[in-house]
Amino acid sequence: MQVNSDSNGIDLVLGADGFLGRNLAARLPTFGRKVLAIGREAGDLSLWDNVAAAFRGLPPFARIFHVVTRQRTGAIQYKMQGELLAINARIHLNVLEAWRQFQPQAKLVSTGSSCAYPESNEPQPETVFQTGPLHPSVTGYGLAKQMLAVGAQVYAEQYGLRHLHCILATMYGPWMHVQPDRSHFIGGMLQRAREEKRAGKDRFTVWGDPSTVRELLYVDDQIDAILAVDDAFENAMVNCAANIPVTIGEVAAAILDALEWRVPIYTPPESCQGTSYKMLDSSCFLEKTGWRPKVTLRDGLAKVLAADKTL
Repeated sequence: MQVNSDSNGIDLVLGADGFLGRNLAARLPTFGRKVLAIGREAGDLSLWDNVAAAFRGLPPFARIFHVVTRQRTGAIQYKMQGELLAINARIHLNVLEAWRQFQPQAKLVSTGSSCAYPESNEPQPETVFQTGPLHPSVTGYGLAKQMLAVGAQVYAEQYGLRHLHCILATMYGPWMHVQPDRSHFIGGMLQRAREEKRAGKDRFTVWGDPSTVRELLYVDDQIDAILAVDDAFENAMVNCAANIPVTIGEVAAAILDALEWRVPIYTPPESCQGTSYKMLDSSCFLEKTGWRPKVTLRDGLAKVLAADKTL
């Protein structure tokens, strides 16, 4: 993969002890990029004093990869929409202002998710951004992500900065969250399968409708996609996924195969159900870059299991 010519500078990874941040900070050096990582040791980044202190005195960066977010999943999201909006909005505004004040030469590469798009039964292109209401489970979180995307754009326009906002697929891989209130569906499913298999259960509990459609990328593939879109786009919001849908039922079957566990799937009628269809239309990105994922779901699950025996 080619990277931008200024990638021999230093990249800053904000959120370097989260799932994406840890993998990003570990993978960037394999492309010859130098990395400075900032994680939780900087304190609460929703507070401006902490953000200013973290940025003050740092060397100039080629890129700022902003992957800090406060996220919760499942039914708990419905109970904390205001909190997720307030905390994430403050984080994003603080990062935008620190970018302007301390690192104006850097290209800000921020990340978003499909939850910032309105509900739809079709793959969502960039043109539908902010054209309808968000799913009730992600209203606060998705609104903060919308603010980040628009905020990066208006900061760049007013102050002559460079930015890129990448809308990502659902990721999985080493260091992914598996806690019930923090994991994306695949992390939660894999953790539950391991626990139920160890407990000798005769069925695999899968939350939600098995026909629910999602989009998955192994984290290394997603990072490669971010770097590919960074090389090809500037001052834009871009979907960067693979246009490959997968159902919850197909993921459940792949997990059973990976664990060599031959039991039926059981869906509790009261289990949490998010939006029934969530897919990005990444045609613009795929056509311009030629990027394609390398890791299949089967191989990705094997990598996760090999990397983390505690799952």
